[in-house]
This record gives sequence, C-alpha cells and structure tokens, in this order.
Amino acid sequence: MAEAPPTMVFVYGTLKRGFPNHPLLAASASPFAGAVSTAAPASLVIGPYSVPFLLPTPSSSSGRLISGELYSASPLALAKLDALEGTHIGVYERRRLTVVVDGSGEAVEAEAYFAHPSYAEALWRRCGGEAAEIGEYTMDHAARYVPPSGRSPGAAGLIDAIHGFLATTPDN
Repeated sequence: MAEAPPTMVFVYGTLKRGFPNHPLLAASASPFAGAVSTAAPASLVIGPYSVPFLLPTPSSSSGRLISGELYSASPLALAKLDALEGTHIGVYERRRLTVVVDGSGEAVEAEAYFAHPSYAEALWRRCGGEAAEIGEYTMDHAARYVPPSGRSPGAAGLIDAIHGFLATTPDN
C-alpha cells in the first residue's frame, strides 16, 4: 500500500523557520515550499503563553492577510503537528485555506491550524477584537512564548490556559 501524499501546510507562528517549534518541522524532513500569505483576510491574535491563534474572521470589517510559510508535510509529520497543536483535545483544528506564494502569486491549497470554533470568537473578543489583530507573528512575540515544557502538562496545559484566560476580564 502506497503512503499517502504529502499535505501542504501553512504555518504562521512558532513553526516558522527560526521560531521555537520549527525543529519539529525540520526533524520531520518537511520541505520548505515558500513564503506565503493567506489569499483572504483572516484574524490572527496572540493568546495565553504568547501562542498565536488563527481565527476565522469574525466580521466582514476585520481581518488581514496573514504572512507565513508553506511546507510539504508527510503523513507522519502531519500526525506530529496535530499532536503539538492539540487537535485531539480541541485546542486547534486543521482546516483548508488558500495561500498565495510570495513573488509568483501562485494560489495553493493548504491546511492550517485554526483556533477551535468552541472558543475562537470569545478569544478574539477577549484579546481586543479587531484592534488586537496582527498580520504576522514576529520574533518579538516569540520572545514571550512559553513552550509546552514550561506549561502544565502537554497540550492540555494550553487549553486550560485558554479557558482561564477567557474567564477573566481584561482589567483583572
């Protein structure tokens, strides 16, 4: 039985080259396919632990084109990414989107990790809505990033932090 073909994956945060979780992609031999941006506006906010969250655009007036990178991930690499992103416990969900390759303008169908819909809109509001949206996760954001090893155990530590973050008000 032949192995499934690679999946094109759009990364926009800690998995980019030079960022804290990129070694996971490098170790899985997922080839870099180019610098890209989303074809349609989306919302990107920074949540607990300085973790970036790509959200479906909550309203027609908000959202930006999000910069990131495109990788070709094997089924094994995709399974490792799903584990990191906590898809099994509802932290993120992998969804299709179209990205545009910088320079060539070629449109490519890819998958990306979006905040789970069970909390996405509440997270957007709690982060400050449209005023908090960014177009790119930068090294300044990554400097405040807390890796999974510095949190409560595994991906569950992140979902617990999200729920706690949503339960507080901005001035608490």
